[in-house]
Amino acid sequence: MKERRKRVPKDERRRKILELSKKVFAKYGFRKTIMEDIAHEIGFTAAAIYYYFDSKEELFREAISDEIGKVISKIEEEIKNFHSPQEKLIKMIEIKVEGTRELIKMFGISDEIVGELKSEIDRLGLKELASREYKVIEDIIKEGIEKGVFREVDIRKAAFLINVITKELASRQYKKKDIEDIVDIILKGLEKSS
Repeated sequence: MKERRKRVPKDERRRKILELSKKVFAKYGFRKTIMEDIAHEIGFTAAAIYYYFDSKEELFREAISDEIGKVISKIEEEIKNFHSPQEKLIKMIEIKVEGTRELIKMFGISDEIVGELKSEIDRLGLKELASREYKVIEDIIKEGIEKGVFREVDIRKAAFLINVITKELASRQYKKKDIEDIVDIILKGLEKSS
């Protein structure tokens, strides 16, 4: 008697392909990976992968997006545990730096090609995640202004500056003390003088 194979729900199968493909991108890098590599490494046919993802770019975008989304969700969740805007900003930068470094490590990205990854992310259209991240920073700054601990600043410009600095801190091998010093400078620039 022939045994019936259990049907795996489409979303679950798509998720499995996504998770397994991260390891292949980490092994070969985005540019050198081809769909046949992914298929071979994860035990699916290329046709099965194409059923769920239109292209290698879409699969990579979703893999990166998923990992960045996890970092942003962690930021959103953990800053709830802090009361002062200063503590929230410090924690946000800490998680962003740590999470980005893990992402770089996960996908085997060397320091020399971090800039290339940034342009790939921009090219692949992950702007919705950037917007979510900006909102977190803007909300912290706004809260600080409303509580009277931060001076009146252009919230969008301050958020932009903090975002740029945080990306730089994450993409280079700055020491913990250097990061703390830079965060202190950011806070001193935002805080009202007494």
